Amino acid sequence: MKKCILVYNQDRKVGTSIGAVDYIKEAINSLGYECKIVPFSKDFISVIDEEQPDIVFNYYTATGFSQCMVPYILDWLKILYTGSGPVTQVLAIDKEYTSIFLIYYNIPVPQFSIVRKGEEVNFTLPFPVIVKPACGGSSEGISKNSVVRAKEELNILLEDLFNQGFDKLLISSFIEGREFTVGIIGNRFPSVLGILETSIKPDEILTKELKDELEMYDKRVTSYTGPLYEKIKEVALLSYKILGCKDYARIDIRLGRDDVPYVIDVNALPGLHPYYSYIPRITEDTGLGYRGLIERIIKENI
Repeated sequence: MKKCILVYNQDRKVGTSIGAVDYIKEAINSLGYECKIVPFSKDFISVIDEEQPDIVFNYYTATGFSQCMVPYILDWLKILYTGSGPVTQVLAIDKEYTSIFLIYYNIPVPQFSIVRKGEEVNFTLPFPVIVKPACGGSSEGISKNSVVRAKEELNILLEDLFNQGFDKLLISSFIEGREFTVGIIGNRFPSVLGILETSIKPDEILTKELKDELEMYDKRVTSYTGPLYEKIKEVALLSYKILGCKDYARIDIRLGRDDVPYVIDVNALPGLHPYYSYIPRITEDTGLGYRGLIERIIKENI
């Protein structure tokens, strides 16, 4: 029987992280693997060396650059693993780096400015703007107050986020319009699994509080197959390829009133909770299903 190590972040308590581990293991076992769950720790290299798995299913997500450590170590050990490599993880985890790369390749992104703790705020973007941690995921640090329309509000929000422990913040033009997320899978020939639309008002955003309300969150997300599907799909696929994503990823897009799809986030290691995460939701809508999704991810590497 082939062996698979499922590595995860035992210290990250968000619903899409630790809560998905048992579901992923069950799916891997159903594919004929002996799957062992292992938290990423100082003993990780020793465990891999002892177990000698055929493949590692990488589900170690974090809010900072530590997320790149698992693929970096596995590349060094020459062990097969799922998910994007360390360079892509570094680029995608930081929204500033993501935007710089996408702008170079003429992918639409909102205008932005970066402010670090202790620095003077100096930007020329017109209001409204949205403020979020430059490094983060699962809408951490994003609330109903994240969209600001005056300098006084901005200063208060920046101070609050810095006090929460975020050292680098992204201030970007707020794109009033519709919000979509695109699930993509594949390596040599990546393809779009599907597109979901979040049913919010043009001046609203998807906050962490809303995501925590599981039933309400699920009702707000619907499959999208409308007239702009191909336009959104093209931008998402190009972003996936530009950043060198591997196996699967999720691209978040805000559609402006000008019908331009602006990329607002690239998640190179998105959540895989079967009832909470976007990509499993897409696979349910398309008929692939959760087991089929995990199988596709693994088969991209063998």
